[in-house]
This record gives sequence, structure tokens and C-alpha cells, in this order.
Amino acid sequence: MKTKISVILLFVSLALLIIYGADVILSQATSNNEKSSFLQLSPAIRGGVFGGGAVILSIIAFAISLRERSTLVVVLLLINGGLIIAGMIGLAVQEGASNSSTLYGTTGLGILLIALGVVKIFITKKK
Repeated sequence: MKTKISVILLFVSLALLIIYGADVILSQATSNNEKSSFLQLSPAIRGGVFGGGAVILSIIAFAISLRERSTLVVVLLLINGGLIIAGMIGLAVQEGASNSSTLYGTTGLGILLIALGVVKIFITKKK
């Protein structure tokens, strides 16, 4: 049961990240207006709700399934972390890394999710 809850939380987190990424891409493609995307949110609110929410849900899913063996949980943690890092690399390339503190902090959160996936591999192998 714990694994199912974790998988659901991780899929919700992945959906939030995909929506967030699509909204950022659309807002940058249409204009430089902050609220030109389909969510009509400022970048700070959009990042906090969708990006921050996805990271929090991923960490909760890791904690819930900590002692459970699940390859899907590991894979979803790695995908979510990789998606965050890829998005930040794309943003840095496009904007020339103008927002370095946000860029580094968000990339750090992606690395954290990948690290949680790797830790989960080692924790469940010991069983």
C-alpha cells in the first residue's frame, strides 16, 4: 500500500513538472510578458506551486516508501530530478544564466531528487 501511494504521488509530481515546463516554454515562445502562458501566473508563483509542489511530493513519496522495495519509485525519482535539471540547463542556455541563485537552487533540488533515488536503491538492496 505504501508503494502505491508513493507511485501516485510521484506521478502527480511528474505531471506538475510537465505542466510547469510546458507553461514556461509557451510563455517564452509567445512573448516576454510574464503572464503570457496558459496558466496566467507570474514566474515566482508558477515555480513555487508547480516546481516546489513537485519536489515536496517527491520527497514525501520517498519517505513513505523508504523501506519498501520498488523499482518504479526509484525510476520516477530519477526522472523527476532529471527533468528539473534538464529544465534548468535549458533555461541557463537560453537566458545566459542571468538568474544564477534561482538556477543553482533549483538544480540543487533536482540533484537532491536524484540522490534520493540512488539512496533508495542502496537502502532496499540491504534488505
